[in-house]
Amino acid sequence: MSKSSLFFGLVVAISLVFTFSCVTKEVPVTETYYETEYGTESYIEVRWNEDYLTPEWTRYAWVYYPILEWSEAGAGSYYDGYEIGNTKPSNGQVKIIISNVSQTSLWGIMVVDLTGVGQLSAPPPRDPLKEKTVYEEGVKKITAVPEFEEWLDNLNAITTDPRRSLAFVRSEENTGREIIVDFTGVGEFMIITCAPWQAAPVIEKVQVTWSEEVTEERQVPYQVEKQRTVMQTKKMPFWEVFFGE
Repeated sequence: MSKSSLFFGLVVAISLVFTFSCVTKEVPVTETYYETEYGTESYIEVRWNEDYLTPEWTRYAWVYYPILEWSEAGAGSYYDGYEIGNTKPSNGQVKIIISNVSQTSLWGIMVVDLTGVGQLSAPPPRDPLKEKTVYEEGVKKITAVPEFEEWLDNLNAITTDPRRSLAFVRSEENTGREIIVDFTGVGEFMIITCAPWQAAPVIEKVQVTWSEEVTEERQVPYQVEKQRTVMQTKKMPFWEVFFGE
């Protein structure tokens, strides 16, 4: 027998011995896997709100302002006070909606910030026996009562302050039914309306809109890495099984 044949036979014999000497065994194996879980996430949502306002108080005085330029027409001024209330919008607007009838009539509107001032006091009662027509700085005043003079002076100090002026509109300048005023930081305001005696109510309604930030929560998915032990079948020499690894 040649040396090569002898060597080949020896290799085959060793392989057979190893093959028949191996056994199968289930062994624990650690594997990594991923699962989807859900957690809570907070986010900010901006919501817009709207509400209709009614006057908290109303005053009337037999005077009018240069927002109207027809001095011969009988006219007075209404002073309607509004409060934003607990909404206190950080940003918002007030929409003054003009009535359909008033779109064809003469009128004038001023909007004045009263935040920190409060409501306008009622003017003193008229005394026809002491009244006379007075024109002063474009304002027609039909009075001679000192108490009324003082009331009007206080009113003028508010209405002529440019920091408190929010809107100034006349009927011939207004092209639609809405007057929109930015009310950021305004908590209380006054609308002054001037119109002839025969005019219908100028303002139909007053609407306030504002935004607020609301914290909401939502469920969001995320992957979690986990490990588990599984059994796998493995071949090994019988002596490892018998004597241990």
